[in-house]
Amino acid sequence: LILWGPPGSGKTTLASILARSTSAKFIDLSAVTAGVSDLRAAILESHNNLSMHELRTVLFIDEIHRFSKSQQDVILPHVENGTFTLIGATTENPSFEVIAPLLSRCRVFTLNKLTAKDIATIVKRALHNKERGLGSKSIDVHENAIDIISNMASGDARWALNTLELVFDTIDPSGPCEVISDKTILEVV
Repeated sequence: LILWGPPGSGKTTLASILARSTSAKFIDLSAVTAGVSDLRAAILESHNNLSMHELRTVLFIDEIHRFSKSQQDVILPHVENGTFTLIGATTENPSFEVIAPLLSRCRVFTLNKLTAKDIATIVKRALHNKERGLGSKSIDVHENAIDIISNMASGDARWALNTLELVFDTIDPSGPCEVISDKTILEVV
């Protein structure tokens, strides 16, 4: 399948969730930095996973539209024979950027830009998550500060989370319990 949507809309996260929910090995490549040798290594690993361990592989290719026609051709027979399940992510219209034979074997899902409300939910989860978020910090964030981040993010969850992390990095950890206000957010941004 190919996930088509704006930056920060959750394409990589969705691919990871799909791989995890199917107990598949997740191989993550970026078309910006990967070449044919990287593809061949991923294909070999996928083949070995399947033949030796009966383990399915999800090959995730971020920015798949950046692969040339010949790089996309390398993938095609292995998509056809089931060596791996391909999940491509792109910010560009796949009808123009992905070769027709590969596109015909994929289902395209369009992800929409996240709303400010969606972003606020993601920011709040990050603030309360003690394991993978900022929940272990004793810092209070005003609701209007969350609203500012959510609106400034323009639908990009990655930007919102990076900004939130940057704000937290400006707080003195040895100081008293901090309060992050809208003013703090605007100063950091």
